[in-house]
Amino acid sequence: MDLEVYTDGSCYEEHTIGGWGVYIVFGNRKIQFSGSLSCTSSFSAELIAILKAFEYIESYLSDIETINLFTDCDFIAKVAQDFSKGKRGFYRTKTTLKYKNLIDQVFAYTSMYNIKWNVVKSHRGVKGNEIADNLAKKAARIRIKQKRGLNPL
Repeated sequence: MDLEVYTDGSCYEEHTIGGWGVYIVFGNRKIQFSGSLSCTSSFSAELIAILKAFEYIESYLSDIETINLFTDCDFIAKVAQDFSKGKRGFYRTKTTLKYKNLIDQVFAYTSMYNIKWNVVKSHRGVKGNEIADNLAKKAARIRIKQKRGLNPL
């Protein structure tokens, strides 16, 4: 079975709250889910979205042949491609050192699945990316409202 997986993360840095969204398509099925997190950058939210997608796939789906993963974070896709080729120079950058633990968790899944990393332009009408983006932003806004003591609904 081949999957299309769209992930996105969003961070409202002024609130140190973010959200992540996942949209998975296979056959006639579509699955979407999201959550919120404390964050200081969108990069961590992007990584969490990808990690949550892999955790879901591992727990609930079987007979996976290929995961076509779509992200609008070209840095993550580049790091993933380097990682799959055995290149580890990216660990020396300030950004990747800060998130090394998350990156290691995400890339632990690269040995479990055949993953094709794809970069999409954000906010350009790619349906799956738009859905993941909306899920991430909605999850973050709900948590911000909860933090303020407002009814999120």
